[in-house]
Amino acid sequence: MNVLITGVTGLIGSALASELQRRGDRVIGVSRSPSADQISWEGVTPAFLNEIDAVVNLAGESIGGRWTKSKKGRILASRVEATSFLATAIGGADNPPSCLVQASAAGFYGDRGSEILDEFAGPGDGFLSEVCQQWEAAAKPVADMGIRTAIPRFSVVLANGPGALGRLALITRLGVGGPLGGGRQWWSWISLDDTVKSILHLLDHDVSGVVNVSTANPETQRKFAATLGKVLRRPAIMPAPGFAVTAALGEMGKNLLLDSFRLQPSVLSETGFVFEDPELEGALRRILNR
Repeated sequence: MNVLITGVTGLIGSALASELQRRGDRVIGVSRSPSADQISWEGVTPAFLNEIDAVVNLAGESIGGRWTKSKKGRILASRVEATSFLATAIGGADNPPSCLVQASAAGFYGDRGSEILDEFAGPGDGFLSEVCQQWEAAAKPVADMGIRTAIPRFSVVLANGPGALGRLALITRLGVGGPLGGGRQWWSWISLDDTVKSILHLLDHDVSGVVNVSTANPETQRKFAATLGKVLRRPAIMPAPGFAVTAALGEMGKNLLLDSFRLQPSVLSETGFVFEDPELEGALRRILNR
């Protein structure tokens, strides 16, 4: 299978490319500065897409960092413009790809407390929800063409390195980990390995529409912090009040750390997906080699 991946140099994109190549698929990455086995955005033409079997669109500005007006503009525009560009190119192909896997995020649901959110739950409020709604809408023309379109809404992806887990592990190792903003908010999560496996599942199975990419076992932030402390053998009792998180990190800190989202991966479960890392403690021990 010939698979085109945008965002191929990111955390998910690079891991997905490696796994596709390992199983024998051909991967073509899209990059602003293409290297071997990559092309520029200008190269994603209708004619080029005639030779592509599936597209995985992961492109978008990182949501990390303080959300200034210009940063928020880049977060939104990078996602909507890249998706609209792909939709137009796919629409012009004589022999278009048979599948589009179009990224979205759990931010679609907004801050929903303890409400259990399956794929039928409606959108929430706030900046991330608006971004996700516009992002998903930009891919609708592809589905309207009759091309199978799957929309994974990614929860927090756990991986060893400089990402979310790496930052939390660092402060926990320093002895200052603990509940954020009271710790009652729900955190939905998934390991990087299961994230890649879920995308392969969407490529290989007849799945369309929205798919929550999360384990069926979310945890409250307090329990998440305590479990991470247990795995790292460090105390995790130092609370960080919500106002302190917001003061330090602004709107980004509130949306990513204090908002509550409790996802239920109904579509993955109903289509036979089996998680490698269903439980938090085991996942953290494997990822952090503890």
